[in-house]
Amino acid sequence: MAIDVVNLSKIIDKDVFTSQGLYCGKIRDIRVDLEKFKVNSIIIDAMRGSYLSRLIGEKKGVVIPFSAVMAIGDIILIRDIFRGLAQKEEPSESKELESVSIE
Repeated sequence: MAIDVVNLSKIIDKDVFTSQGLYCGKIRDIRVDLEKFKVNSIIIDAMRGSYLSRLIGEKKGVVIPFSAVMAIGDIILIRDIFRGLAQKEEPSESKELESVSIE
């Protein structure tokens, strides 16, 4: 099996999308285990208005395990590891809408 080598500095500031095509933000940093010579995780800066920023609110970013990365090219493609979180958020929003009364 061939090993693709990517210069880590070229990954910084790349756009990140989920496998469902939802925009998450940009790569801000990368965590590397130098003893094992492997990438542990990526840090995504949640851009305003992105899918990720709607899920995490005011937080600046999220650490994603590198095992969630599916592809690296012009963009970074990750598995949608936020799916369960997104489903938990939806009911609370609908409750707020139900409590609004029109006079």
